[in-house]
Amino acid sequence: MAVKRVLIFSLAYEPFIGGAEVAVKEIIDRLFAADCGDGGNYEFEIITANLDRCQDFQVESGRVLVRRLNGSKYLFPWRAARRAAKLHRERPYDLAWAIMANQAGIAASIFKKRFPQVPLILTLQEGDQLDSLTYRLRLLAPKWFKVFHRPDRITVISSYLEKWARQMGSTCPIDVIPNGVDTQKFNNHLKHREKNVPDQDDGKIIIHTGRLVAKNGLDVLIRALTYLPNTTKLWLLGGGREECPLRKLVATLGLEKRVEFFGQVPPAEVGDYLNRADVFGRPSRSEGLGNSFLEAMAVGIPVVGTQVGGIPDFLKAGETGWVCQTDDPASVARQIFFILDPKNQALVEKIITNARTLIFERYDWSKIASQMKMVFSKSCSIFKSK
Repeated sequence: MAVKRVLIFSLAYEPFIGGAEVAVKEIIDRLFAADCGDGGNYEFEIITANLDRCQDFQVESGRVLVRRLNGSKYLFPWRAARRAAKLHRERPYDLAWAIMANQAGIAASIFKKRFPQVPLILTLQEGDQLDSLTYRLRLLAPKWFKVFHRPDRITVISSYLEKWARQMGSTCPIDVIPNGVDTQKFNNHLKHREKNVPDQDDGKIIIHTGRLVAKNGLDVLIRALTYLPNTTKLWLLGGGREECPLRKLVATLGLEKRVEFFGQVPPAEVGDYLNRADVFGRPSRSEGLGNSFLEAMAVGIPVVGTQVGGIPDFLKAGETGWVCQTDDPASVARQIFFILDPKNQALVEKIITNARTLIFERYDWSKIASQMKMVFSKSCSIFKSK
């Protein structure tokens, strides 16, 4: 079977890692792994922005040849499309893959207009509030509308984003393929958890992993502590632009001894923190999916979240987790209090088991990679039959 050359457009890539970038890497790694099959039939290249202008212009990153462009990220669509066109003329690509409907999506749309014979897949991973995102992009980038019209196929990480794509005028086939979890890694952490590792003290630990940004509602999570016993602590793993305001809020509420900021933690170590915690909390204001929820559920920690964005796809009240209201600290605290109440432990354990079963059945990265391989195949096959 001939090797298929895939060109990826992504505004960010390693070392600038978010959920979308992790997904690309995990999918490609699994395509080449024995459990997914014929990864050797694909050859991947990625065009991305040199966001800090300190990275090599061209480098092999795992199974991907990464090509970075200097310059403003707002000029990235045109510069990336021009570079892609040059590369395509030198050695044609069989498939183009755009990650998110941002500058990368615009770049891929421009490329598609110039080379309509190359199948284009668009993957939507957006986690921001879509009304605001739609308004900003309509105002700043009229070409952005073509992002939804030119792909031959779209994949989305949640049914929420599927509806958004249709609202934006997409008529092509859409596949809901969520982000995943390294279930083996987190299963090992669960086994460690079952050895009854003691807490540091008699208090309970609420944990959040992920970016410190407004959409994650961490100010609400901090305020929820004021409704809980003084022995209850909050661990915040990750960095972000909201760290300074959140630290000020902690000081204002007199919670310095109860809230700990750990900063960026290597992905390989996140599970170590999760298996020492008692509850995962994220009262999101918006969410494309929420990888951090999935990881906590895989470890076997009860999760508390809102019902915004893509969260309802996996978080069902009383079945796989606990649901709180948006921007309501008291509501968050009530769910946490219920989880920590010893008299509710039988139900809590049942829900934890349900959640882990869901993750292992639907959100394993190997299964996600197999679904994406089918999308690659269908995109090329359908296009050839036109």
